[in-house]
Amino acid sequence: MSISSIGRDLIGGITRRLGVDGAEPTRAKTETASGTAPAPAARAQVPGWDGRDSFEASRTTATATPEPGGATRPDLAQIQRDFQTADDSVVSWSPKAGGLIPIPFAPEYDVTATEGRMLDGLAASNGLLGLNTFNNIKDQALETSSRLYPTTGTPPGHVPEERVGEWRGQDGHRDAFRHAYWNALMTREFGAEWTQQFATAHEGMPGNPADREAMDLYNNQVGRQIALDNPNASPEELATLVQQAVTDGKMVLFDQRGQLQWSDRVPVNQHGLSNLVPGTGGQPVPGGDVYADPY
Repeated sequence: MSISSIGRDLIGGITRRLGVDGAEPTRAKTETASGTAPAPAARAQVPGWDGRDSFEASRTTATATPEPGGATRPDLAQIQRDFQTADDSVVSWSPKAGGLIPIPFAPEYDVTATEGRMLDGLAASNGLLGLNTFNNIKDQALETSSRLYPTTGTPPGHVPEERVGEWRGQDGHRDAFRHAYWNALMTREFGAEWTQQFATAHEGMPGNPADREAMDLYNNQVGRQIALDNPNASPEELATLVQQAVTDGKMVLFDQRGQLQWSDRVPVNQHGLSNLVPGTGGQPVPGGDVYADPY
C-alpha cells in the first residue's frame, strides 16, 4: 500500500469520533448530513473539576446510590458534573511519517491539539503501522457494536424525526458499548495511560455537549478498567466482558427524558438523546506527553 493511500485510509478513523455509520463528524461542525439539529447557543454551567487528580478518583468518592441487594452506584448527577474536560484548542492535523514528515496529498482535519500531538507521538514510536493499528481498533469497535446492538424497526415516539439518524448510533447501548470497547482495545494495545489521555483529549473539542461528554468519559473509564482487570483476554473475550457490563448496568446512557441513566434501566433501542448543550469547565486537558506502552 502506498504512503498516500495509507494516509487516506487512516483519516476517517483517526480524526473523527466514533459515531453513526462510521465515524462521527468533528464536533466543532454542525451535524447537518444526518439531519441532526444544531446545538443550542446556550451553555450549561457545569461546575467541572473540583480538585480531584483524575476521573478515577471521582469514581471512588462520588455519592453512592443504594441498589437492591446492598450494591451501590455513583450518583448520576455527580458523574455529569465531574466527568468533564476543559476545551482544548483546535488544530489541522494529517498523518506524518515518523510523526514529523508530512505525507503527500494527505488531507487535513480538525482535531484537538492534544489529539494531534499524541497521534504524532504514536507515529514516532510505532510508525505508520501504529496509526494503522489505531484505526483498525476504531473499526473493530464500530463493527462489533453495530453487530451486537442493531437498530431495527420504527424508532420510539419520543425520538424527533429530524434526529432519528443521530439516535440510531448515539446515546444508547450501542454507543456505550462502543466507547468502552474502544478503550479496552486501546488499553490492550497502547496501555492504560496513553489511552486515558487520548480518550479524554478526544472529548476536549469546543462545543461538545456536556451530558454526552460525561457519558463518553465514564464509559471510557469502564472499558479501560475491564482491560486492566483481564490482561490476558482476547479481543473477543473483551467484547463479551464489555457487553456484560452494559447488561449489568455498569455503563451510563440516556433515558427517554434525555437524562443520564444506568444501562440496565433503559430497554435496548428505547434510549433518549443528548440535549446538545455544550458545557463549561472541567478537568484540565491531559498533557498528551506519554508514549504508547502495552501493559
